[in-house]
Amino acid sequence: MSTQRASVSYTPEARLERARARARDLESLIGLRGRRVLEVGCGAGDLCDVLAKEYECRVVGLDVAAQADWREIGAHPRIELVQADIASDALPFESESFDRIVSFVAWEHIMHPWSALRSCQRLLKSDGKKYLYAWLYGSPLASHLYHMTDEPWPHLVYSPQELKAKHGLAELPWYYWCNRLSLQHYLFYFRQLGFLVTHQVLIQSELDPAQLEPHRPVLQQYPDFDLRTDAFQVVLEFDPASPRAPIEDPVYRLRSR
Repeated sequence: MSTQRASVSYTPEARLERARARARDLESLIGLRGRRVLEVGCGAGDLCDVLAKEYECRVVGLDVAAQADWREIGAHPRIELVQADIASDALPFESESFDRIVSFVAWEHIMHPWSALRSCQRLLKSDGKKYLYAWLYGSPLASHLYHMTDEPWPHLVYSPQELKAKHGLAELPWYYWCNRLSLQHYLFYFRQLGFLVTHQVLIQSELDPAQLEPHRPVLQQYPDFDLRTDAFQVVLEFDPASPRAPIEDPVYRLRSR
């Protein structure tokens, strides 16, 4: 298992190429040309820019923090950039406003992921599709500190105070914080909200016993599957028989007493 990731370039050219690659993947998976699209966790707005200019989409980019690039990118007539929390009950959109909802590596940073998914359930049209790519808490890379250390699972084996002392930091970077959802949590949430998973890809690592051994007392508390599953990609669609109601599931049915 390697905890090293290739350094990511943030030059304008590299950002544009990443956005174009994401747009190509989305077009292949969910067909978004000419659609009304919501991107959750849009960051600087690179993907919004590509979707509007090259795929003729009407795009809303949503993020909890506005960025300097929004001024230029948001000037396009088919782009709207909104500073808001997707988990909020006060989003400025009507129900069933979007044909497609997409999100790349943002959901792990959402404090209330269930509420965020409920918002998407409300905002997505009955025949719409949602694409979600998220990192998982059990991943050896979930701390997002791979640029600082090649040690796996630092967020599981060290406290925040220990990590700050270990790396001489006054504060950990904002992206260190991730919610503790596993893939099983997400699948349960999808089912309860009436979403069908119509496409799924798991990004996984091989477990290296030599890396596990020094921290076995802590890591043995987590299933091996969680420790080797870095991230997932899914396409969600509503059950056509009941697009707004949760799917009946006898295993998880709530009973009144």
